[in-house]
Amino acid sequence: MHDILVIGAGIAGLTVALKAAESGKSVLLLTKGASPDGSTNYAQGGIASVTSPEDSFESHIADTLEAGDGLCKKRQVEILTKNAPKAIEQLLKWGVNFTTTKNDEKAFDLHLEGGHSFRRILHTADLTGKEIMRALLAELELEHRSQGIDFIEHSTVLDLLTQKHKNTTRCIGAIVAEKNAKKTKIVYAKTVVLATGGAGQLWLHSTNPPDACGEGISIAYRAGAALQDLEFMQFHPTSLYAPQLKKTFLISEALRGFGGILKNHKGEEFMNNVHPLRSLAPRDIVARAILSEMQRTGKNYMYLDVTHRKAKDIKTHFPNIYAKCLECKIDIAKDWIPIVPAAHYMCGGVLVDSFSRTTIEGLYACGEIAATGVHGANRLASNSLLESVVFALRACEDINKKVAREERLVASRKQIKLNNFNCQKLKKQVQTIMWEYCGIVRSIKCLKTGLKKLKELENSSFVSFEFRNFVQSARLIVESTLKRKESRGLQCLTDYPQKNSKYLKHFTLVKNI
Repeated sequence: MHDILVIGAGIAGLTVALKAAESGKSVLLLTKGASPDGSTNYAQGGIASVTSPEDSFESHIADTLEAGDGLCKKRQVEILTKNAPKAIEQLLKWGVNFTTTKNDEKAFDLHLEGGHSFRRILHTADLTGKEIMRALLAELELEHRSQGIDFIEHSTVLDLLTQKHKNTTRCIGAIVAEKNAKKTKIVYAKTVVLATGGAGQLWLHSTNPPDACGEGISIAYRAGAALQDLEFMQFHPTSLYAPQLKKTFLISEALRGFGGILKNHKGEEFMNNVHPLRSLAPRDIVARAILSEMQRTGKNYMYLDVTHRKAKDIKTHFPNIYAKCLECKIDIAKDWIPIVPAAHYMCGGVLVDSFSRTTIEGLYACGEIAATGVHGANRLASNSLLESVVFALRACEDINKKVAREERLVASRKQIKLNNFNCQKLKKQVQTIMWEYCGIVRSIKCLKTGLKKLKELENSSFVSFEFRNFVQSARLIVESTLKRKESRGLQCLTDYPQKNSKYLKHFTLVKNI
């Protein structure tokens, strides 16, 4: 029995684990990899916060609401922005080193990104996520040595354990499969925190790491938790087009804030006639414009041009991007960068309140898996790392207020024999369906066709728990997408190309149990 079971070990899961351990709670951290990891490691741009005297909370709120296209939950956005300095303070306390200005080591070097009115993006060169993970993992090692936090590597959650009492359902643990194990393991906890990350790997082209398969959606749904806003998957407009790479590489939003200009193969700045902010327009608009230009010209990619900036400045601000592109024989100080959109960030997920509580007692959700409502129909750049820290800290605040309760738990469920069937080919089928039928631009006909194909795969045969979670999460996303018969933010539906005030609401999926 643990006080807290944290499922997932990116920035959200680690924040919960570290903060809970500081207050004396016993924590068990589950990670799918060899060590705690997640999409955080790959975050390049940074974390948004008002730190400059020229900036204001009101401006950050306004920018977030504008990007969210009418669907942000304003109270949640206010909590996000006004708690940002506190979140930065906590990260600094844990040893995160943000880049400072040349003239003042105490002043942050702030980036500008698309959709922001001011420079407010704290960063560590162009490897912000990697630096945050370095600092948090160092803290985790200290807590692990002091026995404040235990963690199980190579572990996947198959299902949540719940217990009914009168009219309430409470989460009391999880069924866990460890790598190469033949049977499952039962883990009990007084509180369970879902921090499983995003679902980008459900699409054929994604900037996400291999483990971002959206399993948090399916396991929460089966337990009876409400899901919300699943139709809003953000496609990052600028991933590197390099077929020789095994994994898609992200070209940070900050490169456009640095002055990068989107161009077609003729060198035409095609964003000029699309949006007043041109190449700095919000991501959903840019991604659709790139796709449209690709279709119009018959090309597989477009370009991002930063060659007008000094080579020294490019290498100083974006050393990782410069090096990776150079590996692909692209010198971004001299050559245009070939780019293409890719599935990037899930704005919806498991419905939570302002303290990260789900609709199931004892179950919290933090990070990309959570639908806090701060992103609305489209996430503002660099609000994601901020959201993870702010709402993870609020989850801990709420958990600490609750008096420890001794509960009579249900008897251990029978262990499940595991089928280690390799389902990569089946996963590829799901990814192809999602890319072709539920991509950047959608239609009712395509969505219905995709849903039929996913249901056939889901019902055809039970090959593994891993694939069940994979295909079920994809199916739930398509079902949610069909509910919104309008185009808003990240939802672009050819049958309904305009916004409709009738759909100025959030759609929720709940399993009847």
